[in-house]
Amino acid sequence: MKIKLLSTVIAGVILAGCGSDNNNSVAPEVKSASIQAYDGAIWGIQGSYNCGNGDTVIGLTNYDGLVKTTDEAFLNTPENCSFTFKPDGNVIPQDTSNGKYLPTLELKAPKGLFKKGEAATASPLSTLIANKLGDSAYDEATATQVLGDLGLGEIANTCGISVTELLTDTDGAVKKLAANPDFTDVHSKLIATTHVLADTLAAQPNASTDEVTKATKLLAESTLAEHPNYPTSKDGKPVHVELAEILADDDTFKSVKEAESVDDIKEIPALDAAIKQPAESKEPDRPTDPDALPTGGTGGGTGGGDGSSGGGTGN
Repeated sequence: MKIKLLSTVIAGVILAGCGSDNNNSVAPEVKSASIQAYDGAIWGIQGSYNCGNGDTVIGLTNYDGLVKTTDEAFLNTPENCSFTFKPDGNVIPQDTSNGKYLPTLELKAPKGLFKKGEAATASPLSTLIANKLGDSAYDEATATQVLGDLGLGEIANTCGISVTELLTDTDGAVKKLAANPDFTDVHSKLIATTHVLADTLAAQPNASTDEVTKATKLLAESTLAEHPNYPTSKDGKPVHVELAEILADDDTFKSVKEAESVDDIKEIPALDAAIKQPAESKEPDRPTDPDALPTGGTGGGTGGGDGSSGGGTGN
């Protein structure tokens, strides 16, 4: 009788453990991929990707410049997808490293640049490379050529940062250079080139890649001649150049295209003044809600991102 009763109790326990009301079940993990918009980290810019079936919009970046997707088409094979960041028309994107607003900047990453489980960034550098490639997929030879033409070839050659790392984890590459006193000059050159390139791309979206490259290199050299420790000014203050509105004037851009030296840039009054007297940088306050949008925008929107630093394409 005792054996029969014990068997009944054990059976009841087993059935209870297998029932549909088990509160100890573990929810399946939701995998995601984060992509960073970077000039410094850009807050409030809309991300979208195209994996061959048209553009898929995935929302606005958070304070750390990140937007996140759980779409398996991008998550599993990001190498088949191109990526774009651009303003949504309601929110003005903002660089959180210096407070600069970027109302017309568009960023691209070419198909083939991103890999599953690795960092993912779209920056002015990746944008220029995407423009150079046109409809072709990413290849490192083209990227190396573009970076060399900008004067950034030494980063991959002497600083221990690969071309892939520089393009897919630009934020991490910048921090590595900043942390090494031997690379102070390279760090300043990378920041100056990135900032000037962003302004040139925003101001002249229809210019050829060769025109943008030449203008960027010369304007970055002019910036560094005036402020060798950029983004710190010669007076020791945190600063950033704001050249987009000036370069949007076609006559001014024509003068830049015809310039051959830093002295030639000094002969363009508006640019000379903007470089000698750059804007003061001030990081915007980090919001309590990591997905809150910049306060300088003209409307609402839905923020994206996971609140961490550095992009990545999931596991």
